[in-house]
Amino acid sequence: MQQILDGILAAIEDEIKAQKHYQMLADKVEDPKVKKFFEQLKMDEENHEKTLRIRYEAFAKMLKRGQA
Repeated sequence: MQQILDGILAAIEDEIKAQKHYQMLADKVEDPKVKKFFEQLKMDEENHEKTLRIRYEAFAKMLKRGQA
């Protein structure tokens, strides 16, 4: 179970890095359509991060109950 938690944490870190990357790209471009595209990608990554955090909490609770 700890491997699952570690994997989810690593995935969360990847999502945060991707968000920063897409924001940096959005900040650099001038074309509004391209900017919107990168901002949407950033929002997608934020949603992925939220989903992973929910799953992390669920697995952490399962692990805690199993140790109780």
